[in-house]
Amino acid sequence: MPPLSQSTHEEMHKRLHAAREDLLGAVRARTTADEGDAPTIGPLAHEAQGDDRNTAEMIGHDEVHLAEHDAATLHEIDVALGKLEAGGAGICESCGQQIPDARLLATPTVRMCIACQERIEKETHTGRGPTM
Repeated sequence: MPPLSQSTHEEMHKRLHAAREDLLGAVRARTTADEGDAPTIGPLAHEAQGDDRNTAEMIGHDEVHLAEHDAATLHEIDVALGKLEAGGAGICESCGQQIPDARLLATPTVRMCIACQERIEKETHTGRGPTM
């Protein structure tokens, strides 16, 4: 199997690192706060005097789910970066075939070729796919 071209390798590296930094910035914004303020992810951080407690809890719950999604996406990016550095990027984890450069550049965290991704989604009745 031929390795990734130098240009594809460099572009994936650039995109993955940029996505990682953007996502880390969003996570930091959600989990840090000015002195005296609660982070937006904290319990009841969205409740002010006179606010509806149920709405504040729902917004806080949504913030937790966003944080979980961000953590999963960061993991996918880190896996992709590890595979890129180890020379395993661009190889389908299911069938071992080469993943086309266009697919890798469109979604650098992709782990399977289109045929395997479609097969798995059909078998599991999901349409999740890569998130980045």
